[in-house]
Amino acid sequence: MRFKKLLLFVFLLGMAACQSVEPPPSFYQEKSNVHLERAYIYYHEGRLAEALKEAFLAKDINPKDHNIYNLIGLIYMDKGQYNEAEKYFKKALEIAPDSPEILNNLGSLYLLKNEIKKAISCFEKALKDPFYPKPFIAYTNLAWAYYKLGDKDKAIYYLDKALSYNPRYSVAYFYRGLIALEEGILDKAQLDFRRAIRFNRQDMASRYYLGIVYFRLNQLDKAKKVWRSIIELAPESRWALKAEDKLMTLEELEDS
Repeated sequence: MRFKKLLLFVFLLGMAACQSVEPPPSFYQEKSNVHLERAYIYYHEGRLAEALKEAFLAKDINPKDHNIYNLIGLIYMDKGQYNEAEKYFKKALEIAPDSPEILNNLGSLYLLKNEIKKAISCFEKALKDPFYPKPFIAYTNLAWAYYKLGDKDKAIYYLDKALSYNPRYSVAYFYRGLIALEEGILDKAQLDFRRAIRFNRQDMASRYYLGIVYFRLNQLDKAKKVWRSIIELAPESRWALKAEDKLMTLEELEDS
């Protein structure tokens, strides 16, 4: 009897040895997070090819993480591959259908594609989430969508709404400055562009348009100063090229 029990024990031990032990889900999560974190770093550094490679490695390990698909969508959007970006944002929403961050990103993509009504639908759905930590971003994007539809009143309303949530959000000041500049309200445009620069020193677009405001106010020394600051701070940017063109125009006017 003891011999039979021993044989059974040896048999069960052998069966256990033949079976592979599946790692817990946390193992895959941690492993994919290593690649995902690298992908985020590369993305913010503008190294899009490397970011995409790391994001796909993360996806292969953990294909159920909506954050990975969202990042892949952002990378493709920055690369100008809008159809691919839309595909991955939608895949992310299949996993997390009410994520305000993903909805906002998809709406931003629709803005780039000039599909304004789709964009508005995404932003409005994102803003229904009472726990959305950054509603000021979606309100700003919603404002710009209405501006592109020609509804300046709604655009201003939603920009003010965005700033009520975050009075330091430079993008909302920039858009509000653009609307004021278009309407010829130069003092308001100047104030909003200066606020945008105050809260984001790297905002070259606001610097450029602040120079335009100074030029229209005939404050040429101030216009030169702000345009030169763009060339010093971001010499390789498109805003630096635009600033150089304006400075050359001013020099020609002064020499004539």
